[in-house]
Amino acid sequence: MTDIKRVRNLKPGEWFELKRTGEVYQYIHRDISTPGGIKHCVRRELESRPRTLHHSCHVQVLER
Repeated sequence: MTDIKRVRNLKPGEWFELKRTGEVYQYIHRDISTPGGIKHCVRRELESRPRTLHHSCHVQVLER
């Protein structure tokens, strides 16, 4: 059985695959000091620029 989670359930440093696109990301941290709510900061594999993902995105944790 595959371990499918959502972005909000990840721990910092975990690598995961975004189920919708198949792209691989690393979860960096959650930013709770934003006026619009919590931001989930991630970094796409082979890129240095951080991005944010919606908390309900389906992901599969990767073993690295």
